[in-house]
Amino acid sequence: MSTLGTPLAHSLNEAERAISSWLAGSLNRPQEAWNQWEDGPIAMLALGRLFSAVRLADELVYAVAVGQGATAVLGACLRGPVIHDPRGRRFYALVPPSPSPPSLGPYVTHLGLGHYLGVPRIGDDEPDGIHAGYWAVPMSAPGALCDPIQLDEMIETGTAALDSQAES
Repeated sequence: MSTLGTPLAHSLNEAERAISSWLAGSLNRPQEAWNQWEDGPIAMLALGRLFSAVRLADELVYAVAVGQGATAVLGACLRGPVIHDPRGRRFYALVPPSPSPPSLGPYVTHLGLGHYLGVPRIGDDEPDGIHAGYWAVPMSAPGALCDPIQLDEMIETGTAALDSQAES
């Protein structure tokens, strides 16, 4: 079944359709993602094949973004897509698939093969108070993911800031 036959796909521009199709390709049956986005605000996508995710505690991100907007800091630091789940108080940076590192610290979890992530529809870029997640930093193109080196640096900066707060 073609994904372009769905009303959701017709409401997207060409770039948004390309990004959505790429994301949906994380599933063995990509139409399932389109069906989920058609029925609700998120689709449960498989991690570890096309992309993985790094779950960041809100407090880590806000420790890095002191005095600035978290979204602006994430966009500038990571140069890639980030989902925010305000209910769960977590951010999810989408990164290239890779084996899980031994430990990223107490505020961070790598999610790869065997994990799924609720991914908002493309275009859901603002919290609405009803749905769990939105794109804090939208995906700019298919396969355009966060820079893992920049992410590691942001994690180190945030962890150091939180550790120094705990010592005070």
